[in-house]
Amino acid sequence: LPMKITYANLLIISDDEVKIEALTTALGELKLYAVTIANGLAHLAELMASRAFDIILLDVAVAKRARWMPDEEALLAPVPVPIIMLAYREELPDVSAYVAAGAVDYLMLPTDSTLLKARVSAHLQKRLLQEQAVAVLQSFNEMEKLADDLRLVILPLAIDLSSEGEYERVLERIVIEAKSICNADAGTLYLRTPDNTLRFAIVRTNSLGIAFGGTTGQPVPYADIPLYDAAGAPNYSNVASYVALQGFTVNIADVYHESGFDFSGTRAFDERNQYRSISCLTVPLKNDQVIGVLQLINAQDPQTGAVAPFDVYHQLVAESLASQAALVLHNRKLRASEESLLRYKRELQIGRSIQMSFFPAELPELKGHELVASFKAAREVSGDFYDAFALPHGKVALVIADVCDKGVVAALFMALVRSLVRAFMQQHYYLAAQRMQAALPQAAAAQSHKGRRRSKPRPFPIDDAAALLDVVRLTNAYIGSNHSHTHMFATLFFAVYNPADGELLYVNCGHVLPLVFDRAGITARLAPTGPAVGLRADARYATARVRLAAGDTLLAYTDGLTEARDPAGNLLREARVLELLAQAYPTAQALLAALETAVRDFTGDGEPFDDVTLLALRRLEKSDAEARGEDAEAHGE
Repeated sequence: LPMKITYANLLIISDDEVKIEALTTALGELKLYAVTIANGLAHLAELMASRAFDIILLDVAVAKRARWMPDEEALLAPVPVPIIMLAYREELPDVSAYVAAGAVDYLMLPTDSTLLKARVSAHLQKRLLQEQAVAVLQSFNEMEKLADDLRLVILPLAIDLSSEGEYERVLERIVIEAKSICNADAGTLYLRTPDNTLRFAIVRTNSLGIAFGGTTGQPVPYADIPLYDAAGAPNYSNVASYVALQGFTVNIADVYHESGFDFSGTRAFDERNQYRSISCLTVPLKNDQVIGVLQLINAQDPQTGAVAPFDVYHQLVAESLASQAALVLHNRKLRASEESLLRYKRELQIGRSIQMSFFPAELPELKGHELVASFKAAREVSGDFYDAFALPHGKVALVIADVCDKGVVAALFMALVRSLVRAFMQQHYYLAAQRMQAALPQAAAAQSHKGRRRSKPRPFPIDDAAALLDVVRLTNAYIGSNHSHTHMFATLFFAVYNPADGELLYVNCGHVLPLVFDRAGITARLAPTGPAVGLRADARYATARVRLAAGDTLLAYTDGLTEARDPAGNLLREARVLELLAQAYPTAQALLAALETAVRDFTGDGEPFDDVTLLALRRLEKSDAEARGEDAEAHGE
């Protein structure tokens, strides 16, 4: 559902008083946005640094005079601030270069508050979706990194430690590996003694050159920490003893600003060594009971070296290593590491559920037609997707796409492409409907003036070909301009279908050729009309048309169908698909079921090589349509 945007910070860059007056008048009527006006680009970087702007409205004349393009360093960000170009009608030829370079839209002046609100709201919603996509990507990256560290570092370390003969070397490696993975400056391993104290076993501080215990042969010159006082009361004042007694992790951002524990010993250490302890992560080593404590000090930013708090990822890694230590010391299973892997798997399952929500819950129902689709992912998440949604003038949009690669990264890129295509398409038709609505009073007045009682219905004011091209071009420009460094792209088949006459208007962006066929065989192959989306920001695209006659079927699919592999590595190939299409099927759903069965039988018990997505549209013959109508009536539908 569209999100309601109630407030935003807008920056208007123009020295044209007429343009400024037109905008501020329209914005004043809305009373939704905070507006800042700059008369030029000289101080743009300072403005961007001093205040977070949600949208920039940039006068094309100012940009042209300054020879400025939207990819300037001052505006670089993980989610760039959307730029809408402002222009008079005669300035529109200058706008295209800025849109190609990264501006998201343009606004022709003069304008009114309704159109301005629609434009601004659409791009604010799109930016929010982009921010959410970046956040999800970061989250998935963290999960992938954790899985890699578990698989490549932590679990192999457990095997090495299990075979390590020297007890002191085992303890030393635990601290060294924990410090390395968490990028910590200092690390300490405490062991619980039979008389309920914590003994310093290993102490390492890189910046101070401190190395006690382990293979150094240097005894640790620090006194044991008692877990209980003389009266038997638990020692909760020291963070290490607290963790040992309670059995759960404590993560502190700055020990000098933590009032829950006594860090007087830490302050004394800092003063003696001219050190500054800041972030502190203290983790218990436990199986059935706590047998020790692992403590890490001062996580460091890998880029700057500055001290930073330990994040959730660091905590998960430290807890996993602590569990490994407990396993080695007591020869037990790696409970915490296994739980971390299970959490990762659950997160992937959640990710799959989220991804499935991007697919349409129901396909549009078209009178005299069958529209069906199916989707089978090779992994938990997929780079394939399809979509179908009704348009306001009785037509329907059809989409099928395949993102390069597979897995989490492809799934996130799929979500981005799908969201951009939907958002841009709906924006086009929404604005067209707004224009038509705004024109109705004028049309009614003109008819009254001419004394007409009735007039012909006004056509819906949008060119479907222009809408398709604009959506594809804007999607491609955004991906090419903002995500080219990822080297990700997507093949895309995007069409507008008119069920009234069977006309299919489409853009094929490097996708596997969709097929049109009837009972006699293949009648058309819908060749590409442009390259894959995301390969080049300045790519050119064109539209093409085909008409479905009664009895014709359109089948669009991803290459996972023809590239399905048997256990020996052989491909299913298109020839087999054509053999299946040559058979008669009572319904489009039966056709898809036959294709799915063919893939399943061909691949056997082997792991799927690629995602398989199918989309079929059949224009029924008159007899079939009438028979289905009678069947529906017989069932009371």
